[in-house]
Amino acid sequence: MQTYELILNTAYSLFARNGYEKTSLSMIAKEVGISKPAIYYYFSSKEVLFYALLQAVCDEIRFEKFFSITQFSATNFADQLVQCGLTMIQDQRDDPNYSLLMKEFMIQSTRDEKILVSVKTVIESYLNGFEALLQHGVSLGVLTGENLRVKAEMLTLVIDQIDNYMSLSIGFDYEGLWRHCVSQTLQGARS
Repeated sequence: MQTYELILNTAYSLFARNGYEKTSLSMIAKEVGISKPAIYYYFSSKEVLFYALLQAVCDEIRFEKFFSITQFSATNFADQLVQCGLTMIQDQRDDPNYSLLMKEFMIQSTRDEKILVSVKTVIESYLNGFEALLQHGVSLGVLTGENLRVKAEMLTLVIDQIDNYMSLSIGFDYEGLWRHCVSQTLQGARS
């Protein structure tokens, strides 16, 4: 692994565990095994590193990574939507730092417009992605075209909040919630 990636991976863990304010470049450098000045070769400040990490995470969680529209057909649409969401939930569950870091991004977004724009962009990408996916379902003949935007909003809200609740160790049946959400979204689908 290259130094740049090591710095990002270490920052990922430390920002998740300690938060932005309590994580220093010195802490990151020590954990990576380099000098603090060496970090400045890659990142001019902690803020620049945090933005780079935010962009890397946003790229990793993009809608298309979990919900590839080309994988949805008339025969598998409902099952594929359930499975893609369950895969996303499991990926988040497998990485305990993910939810913590996302919360840190949310906190920092209240103080920094640039972070807020990035967070909103991810949410909007899911909203637009789900809407396009549902429109694809209409074109396949498995859905009616009614309330697609509201249905996309519901899917976006539920998948996002599942992550938030999991990070609080609230013992909901997240898989069951996702299945129910998909079922409700597709209710009235064409047979």
